[in-house]
Amino acid sequence: MLKRDFIMVQIEELGKVIAQIISQRDTDAARKSPALIQGVYNSLKIDPGFLMSMSPQDIRRHLDEEDGAGLQRMELAAKVMIEDAFLNTEKQKELRLKSKEMLEYVQVNDRSFSLERAFLLEELKQ
Repeated sequence: MLKRDFIMVQIEELGKVIAQIISQRDTDAARKSPALIQGVYNSLKIDPGFLMSMSPQDIRRHLDEEDGAGLQRMELAAKVMIEDAFLNTEKQKELRLKSKEMLEYVQVNDRSFSLERAFLLEELKQ
């Protein structure tokens, strides 16, 4: 129980970093975003190349580790990829499509409903 709580606190902290990246998107502080994005990737022990080349099922298995919190980590990975797409205009379309695929997988497989995730998926469809 304590280990699961600890993992959830870590996931929540990564979510806060992503929220910071989003809030800085159109400001002068956006220059910090690449380092923050890389920090999230590093914390999740993944990189964009891995995410782009793997199926959602394989990504989840990799992110599940021993605690089974792969869906939560996958959602964070998808959100950070969306922010990465704002900075990486060359691969923007591919990053957004993969993020959408990952969020759809999470939406189908997560036991809880997320209004934020639903809105994000709608935004990615446009």
